[in-house]
Amino acid sequence: MSRRDRQDRTVPVVLVAGHLGVGKSSLVNHLLRHADGTRIGVVVNDFGALGIDAMLVAGQADSVTSLANGCLCCTTDADGLSDLLADLTAPAVGLDLVVVEASGLAEPRELVRLLLASTDPHAVYGGLVVVLDAAGPDLEQARLADLAVVNGLDRVDDPDGAVATVRAVAAGAVVGTRHGALDPALLADPVRRPQPAQLTLDALLREADGAHAHDEARSVSFTSERPLDPGRFAAFLEAGPLGVVRAKGVVRLPTSDDELSGGELSGGELSGGELSGGELPEVWDVQTVGTAIRVRPAPARAATAGARLVLIGTGLDEAALLSALGSCVEHDDDPVPTEHAALALTRYRIDLEGTSPTM
Repeated sequence: MSRRDRQDRTVPVVLVAGHLGVGKSSLVNHLLRHADGTRIGVVVNDFGALGIDAMLVAGQADSVTSLANGCLCCTTDADGLSDLLADLTAPAVGLDLVVVEASGLAEPRELVRLLLASTDPHAVYGGLVVVLDAAGPDLEQARLADLAVVNGLDRVDDPDGAVATVRAVAAGAVVGTRHGALDPALLADPVRRPQPAQLTLDALLREADGAHAHDEARSVSFTSERPLDPGRFAAFLEAGPLGVVRAKGVVRLPTSDDELSGGELSGGELSGGELSGGELPEVWDVQTVGTAIRVRPAPARAATAGARLVLIGTGLDEAALLSALGSCVEHDDDPVPTEHAALALTRYRIDLEGTSPTM
């Protein structure tokens, strides 16, 4: 990775909230035990000891403990959260994901506000994950979640009914788990790194545990050679498609330029991210967690004639998702877009400079 790429690199920060005893720590422990090379930073948002199952790690305020698998575990209070996140997401640290485990007494809205107010160019909002008790889910908290995790399905007689109850009110994605076993791929892309000669701690624990004890994430890929209508595409993302936890990709929006109308490129080719004989298209890097959407201008090298998207989740209906995205493609009889049409999507812009997409 070049120095420029390191400086442009962003790290998703995922907030994990929920009442005491619902399984937040179990979920975080599971992520660490199944990191598969992904470097994870964990912040506990209250004072006291941090118990990570089988790792024997304890943290005090302002302390940092380095784990064998590259995870960092810290303990802080809300006042120090912004500064700590800036330290953890610095390119030199090399983390791929930061998880903030909130106290059971913490206010999720306040944590989201702190993160969204951060001026750190390397930290991006990765979504609010609310862990709920399957036996008695807090539906008010479910309404706040970008991803609602209905935990403890092994303790209820009707697991499907428990998930359906939450899905009926949640705006974001909903996933059911047992013992906090959430597939890490639902929160961050797996990172393939050279394996050391000696097994890391997370690899040893996986050998002891056996197969992954979670429902595997699935993905659906969508490509288009024509731009996507920003209004229809934004509505698709905002609706929280069933089963989709994350979406990522690059999308070109329609332009009123005569040479580019109808979704065709002048000259029919892309050259170094530029249009032959024309201007750069309106290409955007799109990342979502549940209904939390963030977009930013894509770099020239990611220029596309239409769209390249990957949807990640569980229990995905591939045919329905592809059909829904197909309906977002620009039609020949669509009206010429106004100068404000793109705002349906670009209002979710998170920066003012193009940076590397995380695909």
